[in-house]
Amino acid sequence: MKLSDVKAELSQLKKITFQLPNGELVPNHFHVTEVGKITKNFIDCGGTLRREEVATFSFGTQTITTTACIPKN
Repeated sequence: MKLSDVKAELSQLKKITFQLPNGELVPNHFHVTEVGKITKNFIDCGGTLRREEVATFSFGTQTITTTACIPKN
């Protein structure tokens, strides 16, 4: 997915909320200060090639990180 795809999807929403890892919602008056995507390619201890993708969203000093580990075929 490209950034332009994300922006197009977001423009269709009436409301967006972010939930912190502790379950608390980010207050409406906060704004997103940074969005990032990190991709790490590695071999685990069993010799399996893996790709880990991490998305980060920062709200001032609070950062939310979501991770997906995808086995490479």
